[in-house]
Amino acid sequence: MSRPGFYFCFCPDSHLLKMQINRILESSGQANWQKKTIWLDEQDQEDNLWKALNLPSMTGPPRAVILRKCETLPDSFWPGMSSVLNGFRPSIWPFFCYESEWKYGKLRISSKLSAQKFFKFARRKKWIWEFPGLTRKNIGRYIVQQFRDKGVEPGPGVIEHLSLLLPLVSHGINVEIDKLALLVHPEKTILKEHLGAVDSQLDMDIFAFLQGIQSGRNTASAWNKIFKEQLRGEQMLFPFLGLLLREARILWHLATGQDNKVKLYPGVRQQKLALAGSLGQARISFLWELALEAESGVKSGQVSSDQALDNLTAKLFKVFSR
Repeated sequence: MSRPGFYFCFCPDSHLLKMQINRILESSGQANWQKKTIWLDEQDQEDNLWKALNLPSMTGPPRAVILRKCETLPDSFWPGMSSVLNGFRPSIWPFFCYESEWKYGKLRISSKLSAQKFFKFARRKKWIWEFPGLTRKNIGRYIVQQFRDKGVEPGPGVIEHLSLLLPLVSHGINVEIDKLALLVHPEKTILKEHLGAVDSQLDMDIFAFLQGIQSGRNTASAWNKIFKEQLRGEQMLFPFLGLLLREARILWHLATGQDNKVKLYPGVRQQKLALAGSLGQARISFLWELALEAESGVKSGQVSSDQALDNLTAKLFKVFSR
């Protein structure tokens, strides 16, 4: 037996999960795997599942049976897998995919599954892949790898900025980096000036938010957006920081006479020029200090993300309101 008889994958990011399965199949030394995907959260899959796991193709290529959403299965399912997984089938390779979110960075596995002999055997043989998904701590490494795969180079500060701005979903990151790669073709170097094309995880007009603070106008729509996302359990600090730093860079260029580094529609340019002039260089530069304080507070464990966001916005109002 030159490959695992079966495999378990635990990852909430479906795109990363598929990439990992492809890598495992490619490393098996056996080509032309036919992928058979069965969604176990759909009804009436028992017959398809039995055929896929027990009836090998007599003349066709070997079959990788990819069982998605295993977390939706009842505990009674797992004991029945013992007879299927006890024997090695050269032309059938089952992949069991758990795609539920990890809680507090920890994997949750059904006690019924973890008690099975085949699962303990898989653990001993290292036929298990576990990854909690992308976080603000590891997203930078993934972005760097995507830049390499796309054949583009990041300019100064680009990786750090994208690490704050992009969503913690690999497919979404790939889409945005593909967009940037097309934008800079054929130069192949992505600079901070290009990051205005990136869609933020937080759909919010940060310029209008800062403009509202500075002028004393209503900022209720921005607050409502943040509040709704927090109720959904979303971490809003880092997307907010990404937008804030992008806007700070634009305002700084405008305040220091570097208009040629900013690409804006004429009407928007005039509005931002007015805000940049009203705020002044000292208060604009203070945005970086506030962002660094919030980010370092969370990463050092001194405050939670929500507390840091509350502190940040309170200081924005104190410093920038008239």
